[in-house]
Order: sequence, then C-alpha cells, then structure tokens
Amino acid sequence: MQKSIGIYIHIPFCAQKCNYCDFYSMPCADSDFMRTYADALIGQIKSKKRLLRNRHVSTIYIGGGTPSLMPPEYIVNILNAVKSTAVIDQNAEITIEANPGTLDGAKLTAYRNAGVNRLSLGLQSADDDELKMLGRIHTKDDFANSFAMARMEGFTNISVDVMYALPHQTEETLYKTLEFVAALEPEHISFYGLKIEQNTPFGDDEEIKKALPDEDTQYNMYMKSCKLLESHGYEQYEISNFSKKGYESRHNKRYWLSKEYIGFGPAAHSFFDMRMYGYKKDVNAFITGYADENALIDEDYTLTNRSFAVQYVMLAFRLRDGVNTAKYRELFGREFDDEYLPRMKVFIEKQFIAKTDTGYCLTRRGMMISNYILSEILDFTEG
Repeated sequence: MQKSIGIYIHIPFCAQKCNYCDFYSMPCADSDFMRTYADALIGQIKSKKRLLRNRHVSTIYIGGGTPSLMPPEYIVNILNAVKSTAVIDQNAEITIEANPGTLDGAKLTAYRNAGVNRLSLGLQSADDDELKMLGRIHTKDDFANSFAMARMEGFTNISVDVMYALPHQTEETLYKTLEFVAALEPEHISFYGLKIEQNTPFGDDEEIKKALPDEDTQYNMYMKSCKLLESHGYEQYEISNFSKKGYESRHNKRYWLSKEYIGFGPAAHSFFDMRMYGYKKDVNAFITGYADENALIDEDYTLTNRSFAVQYVMLAFRLRDGVNTAKYRELFGREFDDEYLPRMKVFIEKQFIAKTDTGYCLTRRGMMISNYILSEILDFTEG
C-alpha cells in the first residue's frame, strides 16, 4: 500500500513586508520575475517524479508570502505540474493562501478550476488602526469583500487568520474581531499570538515592545477567545487552530502528526524517509540552480529512532488530542509512561497536562506554557 504525502509550495512574493513577519518573502510586483520563478518551481516539481512515484498526494498547500499576488495562470501551471508528476488523491485538500486586496473573481475562478478547494485568508484584525500598525495593505471592508467574493465563486472551505496580543490591542478590540469573523461563519479559524521576531520592524522598535499587552492580559485574551470561538461552534483541535466539525486543516495536521511532506521553493522544508531538509532562503539562487538539489539545501539531517520520538511527542502535544500512547508504542517499541510520566507528574498535578482515554494532552492552561512544559519533559540530547 502506497504511503500518502503532503506537498508544500512556497511563493515568496508579497505587496509589502508586514511589520511582524519573519517568513522568507520579498516585496515584488514584477510579473516577468514571478513567471521566471514559477517556471523554476515547475522544473523542480517535475524533477521529483521518481521520488514521488511511491507516494500518493493527499494535501497540497500553496503558501507564502502572498500567493494570490501572483498572476493566476502561473498558479494554474504550477498545479498542473504537480498533477503531471504525482498521483493526487481524488479528495485531496488543496489550499492557497490569499490576502484581501489581492483577490478578484478571475483569480478565484482560476483557482477553483485548477482544483483548489480551500482558501486561507489573512485578516489578522478587524480593527483598521491595528491593521495599519501591523503594516497590512487591506482594511476590514477589503476583507469582507474578499470573503463574500470567495463565497460567490463557490469556496465552501475558508480559513481566516486572526492575531492577538498586538501592540495597543485591548480585549475589547480582539473580541470585536472574533465576533466579526464568527458572524461570517468560515469553516476554520487560525488564532495566533503575536511573537516579536528579530530582524523585523517590530523587533527593532522598543516602543512597540512596550505597547504589548502584559502577560495576564494575554492569558485572558487566549482563554476567553477560546471559549468565545467554541460558543460559535468552533472546536479547538490544536493550540492555535479551531474549526467547524470536519474542517480541520488536513495539511497542517500532517506536520503535527509527523507524517511525510515535501516542500518546493526557497525556504521550503521536507520530511521524507526519516530525512528532514530545508532549502536556502535565496530566490535568485533557486531560480538559477533549482536543478542542483545539493546546492539548494541549507539544513539536512536524518532522524534517529530517538530524535523522531522526541519530534513526535513535541508536535503531538500541540494537538488537543495529544499523545496516543498506543501509537507511540507501535512507532518506537517503547512505553510512553516509562519514559515521560516521571517528568510529567508535576504538570499533571498542576493540571497543565491531563490523562485521556488514549494517552495524555495539554490542558488549555498548559497550552499557554507549552514551550516551557516541553522543554522540561523532552530530552533533546542524542544517546
């Protein structure tokens, strides 16, 4: 029986860099350069035919950057290259990220005709002052128009990104954003806390850092927002993700369940045959040298049984279902409780970790300090 695999395709172009963004992307409005990049992507995808022949593709995710900034015919050509290279499941989830202000009916129709069946829209906030502060190019009304257009073009699976813990943000403005989004009834909501990253405008701005909500406010924002979203019928299935029943992101769950995926484009990462590797963050090097795999690779290592087990636990604890101890035994031939229970006891007693019917999961309180908990219970050293 063939294994399934997910495909990630990176489009590194955007209208302008947001003030908080540390993803590999660049401002670009040059259609010819985008076409050159698309052709390089197509060349790389086709070069993987032998690698993919023993896999069937269950998810495709086109991310960025802002993929919807690219002329739609280039996106169609990229997807056609995937179809000619790999076997794609009939019910595959195919997602494209889009920003309000970069969409129109022709693009949405082209996506639908090419097989895209899931749209991820970046809202971040429904407060225009917050959007301006973040460096977003759209307004609340732009988003509402883009969402309505997507519905009219037949998209029945839409995800919306919302951020919290923004500079100067109050609980009131956050909950207004969430109520606005919930009223539109998207199938999925991603709800992320802002992280100030180095080498971004926010990372270099001390006044912005001082304007962040304090820890107690951030805690209240998260806990109350989770309850608000649940009251609107959204089930939390991961630390930062909520969905209507049956609309979890199948592609992102591949990452959290440590299933195989392969990435195309600069900065893209792959996990394949127990090997993890990533490409250099250099679009020009990619365009000129996509055929030379070894020259593109920036990070490359093969997981041992032990390092894979650590990765599995670390990612599974992001999910509301947590770690399945029977699955752990099946994968690694060891008892989860023997290895982890002594280190988890203090967190169980403090109700940061809970016992489930199938194993262990973080409670919502535990999710707020997940990085600390994982640093305490996982052994990152090879032995």
